[in-house]
Amino acid sequence: MAEYYVKPQLYKGKLHEYCQKNKLQLEYKDVKVEGPPHDRVFTVMVVIGDREYPVATGKNKKEAKEEAAKAAWDSIAQENQTKQGSLPQTPQPQPLKPSPSLPIAFSSDTLEEIQPLDYISMLTKYGLKHNIMVDYKLEDESGPPHKKIFSYSCKIGDKIYGEGTGNDKKAARQAAAKHAYEQLRSQETSRAGRHAAVASSANSLPSNSNGISSWSSENGTDSASKNMNSDGSLVNKMNDLTATPKNAAMKSKRRESATKLAPSFSRPEAKYTKDERLIKDFEEIKPIGSGGFGNVFKAKQIIDKKNYAIKRVMCNDKVQREVQALAELEHENIIRYYTSWTGKDYLNFENSSSISRLRPDLLCDCLFIQMEFCEKGTLDDWIDEKRGKENYQTESLIKFRQIVTGVEYIHSKGFIHRDLKPLNIFISSEDKIKIGDFGLVTSMTDDLRTTGKGTKSYMSPEQAGDKYGQEVDIFALGLILFEILWIFSTGTEKIKEWQKIRECVLPEEFSKNFPLEKHIIEQLLSKDIAKRPSASHVLKLLKLVAKKNLNNAHTC
Repeated sequence: MAEYYVKPQLYKGKLHEYCQKNKLQLEYKDVKVEGPPHDRVFTVMVVIGDREYPVATGKNKKEAKEEAAKAAWDSIAQENQTKQGSLPQTPQPQPLKPSPSLPIAFSSDTLEEIQPLDYISMLTKYGLKHNIMVDYKLEDESGPPHKKIFSYSCKIGDKIYGEGTGNDKKAARQAAAKHAYEQLRSQETSRAGRHAAVASSANSLPSNSNGISSWSSENGTDSASKNMNSDGSLVNKMNDLTATPKNAAMKSKRRESATKLAPSFSRPEAKYTKDERLIKDFEEIKPIGSGGFGNVFKAKQIIDKKNYAIKRVMCNDKVQREVQALAELEHENIIRYYTSWTGKDYLNFENSSSISRLRPDLLCDCLFIQMEFCEKGTLDDWIDEKRGKENYQTESLIKFRQIVTGVEYIHSKGFIHRDLKPLNIFISSEDKIKIGDFGLVTSMTDDLRTTGKGTKSYMSPEQAGDKYGQEVDIFALGLILFEILWIFSTGTEKIKEWQKIRECVLPEEFSKNFPLEKHIIEQLLSKDIAKRPSASHVLKLLKLVAKKNLNNAHTC
């Protein structure tokens, strides 16, 4: 008989929850990329604290991360089979009080056997009493028909407080409710010091749910009337959580009232942000990127119905420089800046070393930058998709000419980008190049540039110091021109050969196939910065290449 299959994406959530509960650092480390551009294999490793877990592979980074999370979770679960409480494991029955060892996933039979607290009823009563919406949403369903596994989230007010899995929908909702209850109780303890009151309230509950019926719908939704103003107001009322049975008629009346008011409740966008302006002005907010800088969302403006990129970062000098630079730059090959604002929000540094210095759930002062959204992704994506196809080289030179045009404009405004690379160059829906990520931009009038060195693999040699000029961007252009033309058979080959490219030692085959481009790259990568051409001169050289290629095409 085949065992049921749990989708790998569920393990990322489980692992994140485990690390939060145990106050551990979680990092997804990129190990290597192999295979031809059309059939890449990504290898990722989970690192928790100082511990590295088995590597896993996938056809893209997302899939590799999910498989790595599963491998790490399986390793931790195996190690903790005999340890109660380190991971969610099947507990010893404790029917009269909440216990951290209650299982995440349990069937309805198990619920009846060990008679745990009915967390759904507790939260339902709490929501009715305080006019707060308690909503259970089916997030995922997997496994064969005879052995399904369900995953539910529990949202109280406008925030998801818990997630849980189970072998049926009721069990999964119960698990999600338990986690939500425990998180609220934990916050109440730390903020208001009312742990004793909550524990007393919880201990007075009946040992099973027979006296309380849940009026959840098929999707497990308990509706109430209003949005809460803050998490604190939820927490401050946790001591009112009790499970005393109510008159059935009164429950029915309250349910009817709550159901009528439910549509006016907050939108699902609040799942990703607490910033009032972002929630008020935008809809369909979805995370599309994260890193050491913070997070980027795709969001549709409610009034004009256009999609924008919203960058959420911690307020500091670096991001202020970015906003100031973007506000001064207006060019068809530069990401367009619209506006910015400040607010309090949570930052999540996925796959970033910054997580070691900042908790993922830390509420802090953030800067929100509203920018043009580029539908076609990054130049890095374009290279992988188009490399080797018909007319690829011609299209590559067109793209590169647009990049240089953008750099020429940046330099004309007295700025140095300092972090040019394919991942920071975007492509719009009109197929135009858009240079972005001005977090390291600096003025050419600054005497010293000691902070923010850029990405090491694209940095010029002099950029490791504190005195340099716009020539650092020219050096990066040389590397980008080579990368946009040359086909590395594997990611490993690129890593192996990249240092040679940086030193202008180009493959013989490249020199044979691209003699004119080779001549330009040699100038761009010159160790003598005085010999590197300006962006304006590079554009003139590219015109000569285009003319020569056109003549060759006509000759053929």
